Amino acid sequence: MISKKPIVIANLKASHSVYKEVEKKITLLCKNLSKDKSKIELIIAPAFLHLSRLRTFFKKSVTLSAQDISVFENGSHTGEITSGSIKDAGIEYVIIGHSERREQGDTQDTVVQKVQNAIKNDLKVVLCIGEKDRDEGVKYLKVIENQILSVFNAVDKKKYESIIIAYEPVWAINNKNNISIDAHNLHSMVIYIRKILLEKYGEAVSKNINILYGGSITAENAQDILWNGEAQGLLIGRASWEVESLVKIIKNIIVNPKKSLLKVYGNKK
Repeated sequence: MISKKPIVIANLKASHSVYKEVEKKITLLCKNLSKDKSKIELIIAPAFLHLSRLRTFFKKSVTLSAQDISVFENGSHTGEITSGSIKDAGIEYVIIGHSERREQGDTQDTVVQKVQNAIKNDLKVVLCIGEKDRDEGVKYLKVIENQILSVFNAVDKKKYESIIIAYEPVWAINNKNNISIDAHNLHSMVIYIRKILLEKYGEAVSKNINILYGGSITAENAQDILWNGEAQGLLIGRASWEVESLVKIIKNIIVNPKKSLLKVYGNKK
């Protein structure tokens, strides 16, 4: 189901080692967003070891996500964090296929297996897709198509709505050439992703999958990328590490944009 509110996922990565720092920052974030939190779907993805304690401390007032899970299920897999253990900790979401995980060895087959494990344990999946390079031809489009189809083909159709797609073009993330994606290019990619879903799985699936954008998001570009790019939300990395910068981004994207919310989300009275 397409979200009626912008989805904001704060990926804290390995930015905070001390639990109390994370607890304090999330508390401050919620305080700063006290009047606006109901206008977004906010999901926090802290380090693994902080998940359980944060769930206990915040109870259900904060939605939490794991940053990754094991490709394995229960068994002799020393050091692995299984999807079952994440679910047991009361966590709702898991990010799978992030470009940094792919860079450290995750293959597309690995991503597919992780998604299957997550879905099996009733976790909602934030599926990261994106090309390393943007060539002048159509090779990068084939990369995107494969990343989507290989996952959706391996999952029960009844579980498709448990998947959020997060498009993160690697070439536009923290690059040294200051090359970034603009709203027009993102809009074209959103259309392409929905076209793939439409052709393979039908209109109902195409219209009901939330698509986020992740990559070098700032308070200055967030509103344009979100609304004019026609995404349903943002996967925010470095800019979410400090409360002030994340609050600025959120407050900017909930300001009434030039485009109608009805047009972006397709709501009908």
